[in-house]
Amino acid sequence: MNTKKLKNKPRPTVVLGDIHGSTYWETVIAENPDCLHIFLGDYLDPYEVIPTWRLIGNLKKIINLKKNRPDDVILLLGNHDLHYIYSEFDLCSRFDDEIADDAHALFSENIHLFMSAYQKANIVFTHAGISEKWFFDDFGGDANKNIAEQLNHPHPDQLPALYRCGARRGGDFHAVGGIFWADIDELNVPLQGYVQFVGHNRVGKIYKYAANNGVIIFCDCLYNREYFKKMEF
Repeated sequence: MNTKKLKNKPRPTVVLGDIHGSTYWETVIAENPDCLHIFLGDYLDPYEVIPTWRLIGNLKKIINLKKNRPDDVILLLGNHDLHYIYSEFDLCSRFDDEIADDAHALFSENIHLFMSAYQKANIVFTHAGISEKWFFDDFGGDANKNIAEQLNHPHPDQLPALYRCGARRGGDFHAVGGIFWADIDELNVPLQGYVQFVGHNRVGKIYKYAANNGVIIFCDCLYNREYFKKMEF
């Protein structure tokens, strides 16, 4: 038997939209044990009332999942995570002062387990998405380099664009949101040549949008017990 071939065999990928305190991700993991699981961020700040101890406990479980299965789990950051990490990041709705200190400590101690972006070939995963205009005009990206590498390791002068909140979400007039804030209406011209998976914008079920020779698949529907699964990328 060719064990090397079995080891390198492609496996299914599961993409989970915004968590916001939900524990449904545990069911998804249990039902899809032999997959790569990609979390698109926003682990806290629920829409409903959830006890603070349960919110922090849920985040600890997700972090422990990553620690125990480092090759099987990708954890991305969302805007509702960054405002607990960096004081200069714009506060989002439902920011919770009661958990702020615990959340800051938990994220900071485990920041090496999280990423801003993840990429497989021409498939890019971020919390909110990448528009053509933002990537080239605002962020100053390079189409000849790995997209996720640029987003995960920005130059200092790229940080304002990376963290920018666009006009659609309450930012400056005419501003376009970065990968943590981009509104669905700011993504009508997605980054050309790439397939993107994003959360952030709530949808009832997995929604695919194509334009500009680019594709965006919106996945923020875990609240509706919907998630994306593909047998092979």
